[in-house]
Amino acid sequence: MSGIYVPWLADAARLTGYPVAEVSGWKSRGHGGMTSVEGVVCHHTAGPKTGEYPSLQVVRDGRAGLPGPLANLGLGRSGTVYVMAAGLAYHAGVSAWAGYSDLNYRFLGIEAEDDGDGVWTAEQLDCYPRLVAALLYYMRRNASRACAHRECALPLGRKPDPTGIDMPAFRARVGQLLADPLHLIPRGGGGSAPAAAPALRQEDDVMYIKCDLDGKGTIGTAIWSGSIFAGLTGGSVASADDNISKGALVQWVSRDEWADLDRKSHALCDNPRPVTIVEPKAQS
Repeated sequence: MSGIYVPWLADAARLTGYPVAEVSGWKSRGHGGMTSVEGVVCHHTAGPKTGEYPSLQVVRDGRAGLPGPLANLGLGRSGTVYVMAAGLAYHAGVSAWAGYSDLNYRFLGIEAEDDGDGVWTAEQLDCYPRLVAALLYYMRRNASRACAHRECALPLGRKPDPTGIDMPAFRARVGQLLADPLHLIPRGGGGSAPAAAPALRQEDDVMYIKCDLDGKGTIGTAIWSGSIFAGLTGGSVASADDNISKGALVQWVSRDEWADLDRKSHALCDNPRPVTIVEPKAQS
């Protein structure tokens, strides 16, 4: 595994207040890792007219000529969010938005169940902007980083999805939710009480990163959480190794990837997500 595998997808989905289905293997599924996490592309599946999420197998495993995963997340007709791939998904094709190209590598993709007629359930219309807002909240990006496939696919006019969704109004709704995300994103919150702040859980919220820094066995250890990449030293490394031995996610990266992650983390440190380092317990 190389590149960025996004460890917080399920937590972001849960922030919507809608049911979340974690599809087996999602944490390590992808065509390699992403190069950065910069926004969200909205799609429809063009699948069957009926059923909760009949496109699951195709989106997860692919189709003739295009291997899966074909999106990072799915949205069923009940409003259930399906978490399918933490890594790179083939959802955008030739594309550009917000100054970025090749959006598969930089934007998360959501495939919402619809046959392309633009008739959505009330649950989908409510959940879709909440889900996009939650993802953008976790990546510390604003509503301008949400786009329809039809808006970003090149050449323009190549794709129609998601049919029936007015994207300027959709982005306006996402922006409203991001104004006070812990109060407004959860369904039924209505601004009356905040949701719990995103909790860091070693098994899925934190990705441990290791690198042979000099090619001679000098091992660097860091954590990746949201947009934060932080190198560890001393007892923190021991704590990380202990968590890894218990099954926490770890991936090795090249020295160039290590340097790039470090550079990006410094560029994002104006509004960092809190990172918890668990120190090893004292031996009695």
